[in-house]
Amino acid sequence: METLNTNSGENERFIYSTQNSPFLFNYEYYSLAWGRKHEGYFMDSIGNMLRYNNPSKWNFYSSSEEFSSNVFWGYETDGQISPKHLFENLNSLKIESSDSSVINIKIDEIVQSLTEAGFENSGGGCDMGINSYSILIFDNSCGLYNRIILKTTGDKCLLNKSDFTSELLKCFKKP
Repeated sequence: METLNTNSGENERFIYSTQNSPFLFNYEYYSLAWGRKHEGYFMDSIGNMLRYNNPSKWNFYSSSEEFSSNVFWGYETDGQISPKHLFENLNSLKIESSDSSVINIKIDEIVQSLTEAGFENSGGGCDMGINSYSILIFDNSCGLYNRIILKTTGDKCLLNKSDFTSELLKCFKKP
């Protein structure tokens, strides 16, 4: 079991583990067009929000897609990260806010739908960067968190065609 503390205030610590964090939401903006810009937030299943802005040390998702060997652009559809690396990222952040409401989702049901649905691709722009909305779900079979894109905008515009996408996007706070 991977666990790691993350800062939630001066005296409090929340301990993330694969058991108490079977999923996390992640909003991220990433661009290299006009200088490096990397910002976003994670939101856990109890509503804790952890923001980041150009972190100096960061563990990126890995992907098998062609241009992702050195840089994770943000629109890759098969991102993965180990619990250790994810929790290191979370540990470097302070909990900014918490709405103290548990987000209940039927993980097994939505994972199958999200992974089988495919994507609607509506093109994209140039040098805009990528805004991505995704859910990270711990996969016991491989011991990694799988990143599943719900929606991206910017250089590449994707929308997951699952029936669950619109409901999951409502869980995100405005960036």
